[in-house]
Amino acid sequence: MLTWTLSNHWIGMGFVIATLTLMLQLLSMFKSRFNPHPEIVRKALHVVMGTVTLTFPWIFRETWPVAVLAIASATMLSSLGLLSKIVPWNSVLEVNGRRSYGQICFPLAVGIVFVFSKGDPLLYCIPVLVLTLADAMSALIGVRYGSHHYATVDGEKSTEGSLAFFIVAFLGTHIPLLLFFETGRLEALCLGLIMGILGTLFEGIAWRGFDNMLIPLGAFFVLQSHLGLPAGELIGRVSMLLLLLAFTVLWRKKTTLNGSAILGAALFSYFSFAVGGIAWMAMPLIVFAGYRCLMPRRFWALEGAHSIYGVISVASTGVLWLLWANHQNAPDLIYPYTIAFAAHASIITIAHVRARTLNAPRLLVLLAGIAKSWLLLFLPLTAIEGFSLQSLTMAAVAPMCIGVPTIAFYLTQRENEAPLTSGNRWLRQAGLAICGSLLGLIPVALIP
Repeated sequence: MLTWTLSNHWIGMGFVIATLTLMLQLLSMFKSRFNPHPEIVRKALHVVMGTVTLTFPWIFRETWPVAVLAIASATMLSSLGLLSKIVPWNSVLEVNGRRSYGQICFPLAVGIVFVFSKGDPLLYCIPVLVLTLADAMSALIGVRYGSHHYATVDGEKSTEGSLAFFIVAFLGTHIPLLLFFETGRLEALCLGLIMGILGTLFEGIAWRGFDNMLIPLGAFFVLQSHLGLPAGELIGRVSMLLLLLAFTVLWRKKTTLNGSAILGAALFSYFSFAVGGIAWMAMPLIVFAGYRCLMPRRFWALEGAHSIYGVISVASTGVLWLLWANHQNAPDLIYPYTIAFAAHASIITIAHVRARTLNAPRLLVLLAGIAKSWLLLFLPLTAIEGFSLQSLTMAAVAPMCIGVPTIAFYLTQRENEAPLTSGNRWLRQAGLAICGSLLGLIPVALIP
């Protein structure tokens, strides 16, 4: 039996590699002869290989063959540029001059989802189906019919393409749940809507081919966390997701974020709600809605100036506290969580101030930034927690925790740095906000 199983595994692995090689050859010949749009060729390979990978739960009884295939395929596809003089296959993966890691992310994501799902057809096939069909349809519809665009890190995506992604992701989740798994009709409908919306958000925020990683992994965790929830709770989550999406999109003109960053804000807000609840969702939403008012008025016109990097920076600390609080069942960690967002808000307020001699006017700007962010975040938190001696004492201590990262950010500003948009700024801001929020553990531990 062991020999038979190993033999079948090697046959299956050989079939997958042979199919990939054949498709690369056929599509390179097709492109050379007919010169179609590059996206058509790329997505043809995407769909064929995605369809092949859907068979994995029935071909492979263990995870190691899929892991080997994922690594081997990623290595092979990433090496095609070096082999372009021998084989013309690299032309199949061209992305109009943009740097893309999609050819590496696709096989690695399939392997990771297979390992995480432990071969469960439901948890594996729906994420891969969404990646295979919805992502391809989105790209093709965007190329052919896209006329309404929104900005991303490495270019633009179309609203038409995103809508196509939503429809296919919804159907790719709803229909399999109805036909092949024991899921109620209402539950399948809600899960399809949640998957469609969240999948569209994952696709909208991705850049340089990372959608091939974000979409299947995001879809897997959405399924894993939402399957088994009662219909009433699923309806509540769909309603909240729609409200969040509507609010962030309608509020976009009052922010400095570009299109994909707006989608990222909606995605993180829903994540904070799903993991922590309404109180945890309130903090990032307050920052999203009010941070521009903290900036000097001359920066209010910076429409679309900040990308998904800024959202990742602000959300990164919150993700850590959310996951820690959820794992430890420690709701009091909302205090350092709020400090993190207050620190980000304070840094946003003073980011335009260059680090020179700390005179009275600059010190006043720093203190004003700390005070504004404290009022913005800790008045709502105190109202949510209740006006008790404990909550008021912890709120009174918060400005010190907010002030440390704010002053540190000011002191580390460089004269030649673009303080509002540079990647170094967002990385430094995230690290300092983490440090400030860690200081919040002290009052959590000491104040009864």
